[in-house]
Amino acid sequence: MSQEKFILMETVNHMFRERCKTHPNLTAFHIPYGEGWKSMTFGEYYEKVKFLAHGLMDLGLEKGNKVSLISSTRFEWQLADMSIVANLGVTVPIYATLPGPDSELIYDHSESQFVFVENELQLKKVLEFKNQPKSIICFESSAVAAAAGKPHVISLDAVLEKGRDHFQRNRTLFEETLLSAKKEEVFTICYTSGTTGVPKGVILTHDNLVSVLEDVVEVLERSHQIRPCEETTVTFLPYSHILGRVESMSSYTFGWQAYFAKDMDSIIPAMLHARPTLMFAVPRLFEKAYAKIQNGLADASSLKKKLFSWAMGVGASGRSKLSLSYLAADKLVLSKIRARLGGQLKYAICGGAPLPQDIGEFFSACGINLLEGYGLTETCAPVAVNTPDFTRFGTVGKPLPECSIKIAEDGEILVQSRKVFKGYYKMDDATREVLSEDGWFHTGDIGHIDAQGFLKITDRKKEIIVTSGGKNIAPQKIENLAKKQPLINQFVVHGDKRNFLSALITLDEERIEAFAKQEHILFSEYAELIKHPKIHKLVEGIVDEINEPLASFERIKRFVLLPREFTVDSGEITPSLKVKRRVVEKRYAQELDSLYEVAST
Repeated sequence: MSQEKFILMETVNHMFRERCKTHPNLTAFHIPYGEGWKSMTFGEYYEKVKFLAHGLMDLGLEKGNKVSLISSTRFEWQLADMSIVANLGVTVPIYATLPGPDSELIYDHSESQFVFVENELQLKKVLEFKNQPKSIICFESSAVAAAAGKPHVISLDAVLEKGRDHFQRNRTLFEETLLSAKKEEVFTICYTSGTTGVPKGVILTHDNLVSVLEDVVEVLERSHQIRPCEETTVTFLPYSHILGRVESMSSYTFGWQAYFAKDMDSIIPAMLHARPTLMFAVPRLFEKAYAKIQNGLADASSLKKKLFSWAMGVGASGRSKLSLSYLAADKLVLSKIRARLGGQLKYAICGGAPLPQDIGEFFSACGINLLEGYGLTETCAPVAVNTPDFTRFGTVGKPLPECSIKIAEDGEILVQSRKVFKGYYKMDDATREVLSEDGWFHTGDIGHIDAQGFLKITDRKKEIIVTSGGKNIAPQKIENLAKKQPLINQFVVHGDKRNFLSALITLDEERIEAFAKQEHILFSEYAELIKHPKIHKLVEGIVDEINEPLASFERIKRFVLLPREFTVDSGEITPSLKVKRRVVEKRYAQELDSLYEVAST
């Protein structure tokens, strides 16, 4: 058994230094390079952070200064973040997918003085800001050429070079500053996605994050399944999202090696190469993998279908992995499914969206445990999580050791913990709305705790539909059923103050076109195809399946098929892929109204 230890100290800064100094030769990162990756040890990473931190000092960064960071997930994001925090600055993540005006709103509200950008696209956004930062630092040096004549635009490489010179003149300054961090100090302001209004800046301290890591370590040490310095992960979640941010910072505690996926399309190839043992993920990754498996199975022979069904039954039965039946099922089917995700994946910590119960059960039968958790930006990510030794699909697990969770009379989930944020930046009234005087955070989520202590989320408090007949309906319950349907891409339930429920639906375009080809349906464009009676009839059958387990007042009576997906750029979903229900309903008000007009005639 490994003799390595998890590293837990009072600040991110102290954990970062301890990991890098005690394990300088341990591989920390695998960074995309050409068609492969180049590796970097913790010792090499420490030197990079040191020089970039000195470069930021040379540019004028001081303690408490806000620094916006606009980029997709990549090594440079983690490097910049740690360099800001090491200088006692405050990182303000901004999703790379946000349009320019939304990015500017966060930049202005946070009072950022410096900005890191990924590439020329992000640089152009920032150059249009009315109030320009002191410096704009570009990860990709080629982007600087697009800002000729603007001296405040500088490449990351140039700042690193400045840092090397600055270090020679101030050789003790970096470590002195790094280790002067206090647990109550702010290390980030994360702006919420804004599903219900203007984004709010969530103030998080070192102690908030350390509390999360302490609880996770306690849970993992109980299970003896995840060991420090022995795990490999593929990282792809947006670091602007709190779950991705916790993943990036927790590498110092766990000492794992992380492969960076170049983009969403490269996640599976990266997994096949890296063969990760552990991942942070959103359920959508596994929903897509499941859909592909089921799609392939549809064309399989009757014998193969029977073999698959038998093997899944054996995997789900809980039989000993040394039993002959399990060994046979694993060799013939289960191991082949795991191989599609690298072959070594033991656990995936899922958050950001509900995990459909059947998806969790399917991969569990295959030997991959999807551990769904629950948390918000305001709680620095998880306050409850399914663990290796206590898992119940359909729930978000039990509260973490330090967290207190209770359910209010109206069903709202309340949390009291060191993980709870200190307030919204420059928004005292909004803070008072969610933080009670006795320290309970009102999450805005509805749920209950079962007899065994597992927490189940049923809906957002502000999104409960009240029909004209007075029925209270949680749309998320119905939308989660729709997620199990491979042909459905997005499904938004509507019906507040209406006499029945309806839905806006987007379909999997590739699968629908394949169905059209199979049925010999001629069409010139996708928008025309979804109006075809055969497509409508197909979707009617799917909606009937969704409706089957629901109460009569919960069932979808009518629906609209939309010709395109909801997107971040259109403002219909947040960067963390949550539907902005009010925006969508307003945009498609005419289509929705027509459903009820038809019903009344």
